[in-house]
Amino acid sequence: MEINNRRKKKRYGWLIFFATLNWLAIALVIWKVDPETIKDFILPGSYMPMTILVMGGVFWLLSILFLSAARALWWTMGLTIFLELRIFGLGTPINGLMILGLLMSWELYAYKSRAQKSKEKGMDPGSLGDTRDRQVRIGV
Repeated sequence: MEINNRRKKKRYGWLIFFATLNWLAIALVIWKVDPETIKDFILPGSYMPMTILVMGGVFWLLSILFLSAARALWWTMGLTIFLELRIFGLGTPINGLMILGLLMSWELYAYKSRAQKSKEKGMDPGSLGDTRDRQVRIGV
C-alpha cells in the first residue's frame, strides 16, 4: 500500500513538472510570438504549433486531475478537435455538445466495462486496487 502511494506521489510530481513547463511555454509563445508567424506553419490557417502546445498543456493538466493518461488523452483530443473546428469557423455549440456527448458516452462505457470486469473478479466497481488492497481497507 505504501509503495502505491509513493508511486502516485512520484508520478504526480513529474506530472506537475511537465504541466508547468508546458504552460510556461504556452505563456512564452503568447507573449513573444506574433500569431501571423505561426498561422500557416504546417497547415494553412491552423496555428498548428500553438495547437500542439495547448494540446500538451491540457493533456498534462488532465493527467494530473484524472491520474489516467488514457482518459486525459480522450478528453484532450475532444477539446483539441473542438478548438480546431472553432479556428476553421465550424465550431458551433451543437458541434461542442456532440463532441461532449461522445466523450461522456465513452466515459460511461469505460466505467460500465470496468465495473463488469471487477464484478467478474469479485471486487466492487469503485475499487481501484486488487483484492489484497480491498482486504487491507476492510481490515481482514
